[in-house]
Amino acid sequence: MLDFDELNNITDLFPTPDVNPEEISTDALAYLGDAVFNLYAKLYMLVDTKVQKLHKNVTPVVSRQGQSKILGVIAPLLTEREKSIVKRGINSKGAKKHGNDRQYMESTGLEALIGYLYLVDKNRLAFLLKEGMKWGKV
Repeated sequence: MLDFDELNNITDLFPTPDVNPEEISTDALAYLGDAVFNLYAKLYMLVDTKVQKLHKNVTPVVSRQGQSKILGVIAPLLTEREKSIVKRGINSKGAKKHGNDRQYMESTGLEALIGYLYLVDKNRLAFLLKEGMKWGKV
């Protein structure tokens, strides 16, 4: 059980698994990234306590179309390593679940990147998520 008296900062709230991100499957990274991004989007959009309104605002962002747009916004900002993770996600077995649906493949690539960065560099992840969320404000 989490001991809240031992928390030094908010990053201690969620456990950091003792794993090598380079050895985790791309689909597992995308699975983690999906969870992280869903929570991020809900917290980002939390301006109203009415669940229906929150759901209405969050759904387009976490959809494959929304995630594909976010990837398009942050793509110029990505390092070569980050581009490699995205490419692995796009080409992964999980991304092919919907055939050749490009937006689904791109959303899986974004989720893999989010999962990877959650494990290796939360500051970089925060920067890219903030930049990516700007697409809805343009």
